[in-house]
Amino acid sequence: MAVVTPWSAAIACALCAGAGFASGYALKARLAEGEIARIEAAHAAERQAAAEAAAQRMAAAEAAEAAAVRALSATKQQLAAAHRRLKEDLYALPTAQRCGLSGAARGLLNARLAASDTVPARAAEPDAAPAAAATHSGDAARDASEADIGGWIADAVAAYDECRARLDAIRRWDELTHGDGRGR
Repeated sequence: MAVVTPWSAAIACALCAGAGFASGYALKARLAEGEIARIEAAHAAERQAAAEAAAQRMAAAEAAEAAAVRALSATKQQLAAAHRRLKEDLYALPTAQRCGLSGAARGLLNARLAASDTVPARAAEPDAAPAAAATHSGDAARDASEADIGGWIADAVAAYDECRARLDAIRRWDELTHGDGRGR
C-alpha cells in the first residue's frame, strides 16, 4: 500500500483544482466567443438598418428638393408671365407718357397686388416726420412717366412675389423632410 502523505494529497488536489479552473476557463472563453459573435451580429444589423434608414431619408429629401424646385420653377414662370402682362398693359395705357399715375394705372397695379396670395400687414404706425413735398424738376426728359412709375412698382411687386415663392419652396421642402414642426 502506498503511503499518502498530506503533501501528495495537497498536490493532487491542486492539480485537480487547476484542471477544473482551466476547463472552466476554456468553456467560459468558448461561451464568451459565442456571445461576442451574437453581439457583433446585432451591431452589424443595427448599422445596416441605420444605413438603410439614412438612405431612405436622403432619397425622401432629394425627392422633396426636386418637387420644391419644380414647384418654384412653375411659380416663377407664372409670376413672370403675370409681370410681363402687367407691364405690357401699363405701357399700352393711353396715359402712359404722362407724369403721375392715372386711375387706370392704379387699377392695374391694385388688381395685380390683389391677385397675390398675401400682402404684408400694414405698419403699426406711420412715420412721425412729415413727408416733404415732391418737387418738379421742370425738365420733361428727366421726369418719370406713368409707365415708368408703374413699371417700377410692377418690378417691386414681381421681386416680392419671387422672394415669397422661394421662401415657400424652402418651407415646403422643410416640411416634407423634417415634418411640420409639431410632431417631429
